[in-house]
Amino acid sequence: MDDGTLTRADDDRRFLAEAARLARRGRFRVEPNPPVGAVVVRGGRVVGRGWHRAYGGPHAEVEALRAAGARARGATLYASLEPCSTHAKTPPCVDAAAAAGVARVVWAERDPDPRNGGRAARALAVAGIVAHGPVPVAGSAALLTVFRAGVARARPWVLWKWASSLDGRVSPGASRGGTLSGPASMALLHEIRGRVEGVAVGVGTVLVDDPQLTCRRRGGPPYGRPQPAAVVFDTHARTPPTCRLVASPVPGRRVLLLVGDASSRRARALAVAGVEVVEVAVRAGHVDPAAALAALHARGVRRLLLEGGPRVAGAFLAAGLVDQVAALLTPRLLGADGAPTALAGTPFDDLALAPTLTDLRVRRVGGDVLIEGYVAPREA
Repeated sequence: MDDGTLTRADDDRRFLAEAARLARRGRFRVEPNPPVGAVVVRGGRVVGRGWHRAYGGPHAEVEALRAAGARARGATLYASLEPCSTHAKTPPCVDAAAAAGVARVVWAERDPDPRNGGRAARALAVAGIVAHGPVPVAGSAALLTVFRAGVARARPWVLWKWASSLDGRVSPGASRGGTLSGPASMALLHEIRGRVEGVAVGVGTVLVDDPQLTCRRRGGPPYGRPQPAAVVFDTHARTPPTCRLVASPVPGRRVLLLVGDASSRRARALAVAGVEVVEVAVRAGHVDPAAALAALHARGVRRLLLEGGPRVAGAFLAAGLVDQVAALLTPRLLGADGAPTALAGTPFDDLALAPTLTDLRVRRVGGDVLIEGYVAPREA
């Protein structure tokens, strides 16, 4: 049996560094939660590895303990972040550690959330488990940069996703049309939709494309999650009652219409048709993005996928309310006059004011290229 009290400090740092490396695999998939990695060590050897793979899914500690199986009994569990001790979307990780019979738990960073930070040691002690942390290692603090920024923020994490040709067109305009992205990219889109609480578009997208905004992943959204809410930014309630979002409702799926005046005739008609009409403040003639996000957060949306259109994306980006981007580039050159681009209406003529991306990751998705990154916070 691994006697955790005899584990040397350099071994702790070595295994915590491995946990931090594993954590980085969860970037771009777990926000607004922090990426976390974990390893289970018995007799000086790693017998289980895990990381938080996707928002709403099992935590890193649970993944590592499952991988270790019976070998976790009497072992040491290392995690890049203090294990959770409260029940949220998943059961507490300290309970999983106790159930697995580990003898010791070591973590690199204290939970930055003041509601949870420091609670793990007390909960583990009650379970008879030796607790040790924080023990920072190289890279462990950087994993929490995004999470720290959002701990006190009462709005959803906003992921802006778009697909475009290499010359920046998001649709062929007045041509015969077709789908820009390949099958692998479309599968990725539905995987992302399954990991959010809301998928948002502007009313212009509803009028032109009549989208469904559902997760059509095989088997539905992962981890038994419900279909994401369909969110429409529609200042003047122009959404047609005949569109698919209204006329062909998905069982259990919410349709949230954010308008400037919920008492208007059109808004009341949509409410009668089953749409959840939400009145929010209007700025410069359009629904105010900050007010819209606050309203969505109050209705349980913690992760919002922003899909369109260009003016909605521009308004959110100009307001500093986009956190993450996922751009799919397809190897086509449209060159169509008047065809829309991904972004419109933004006042970023000065390059010094233009938003920049950090932690870029580029990878192939079938025949397309995916570029992911975080939007760098504005300087005060």
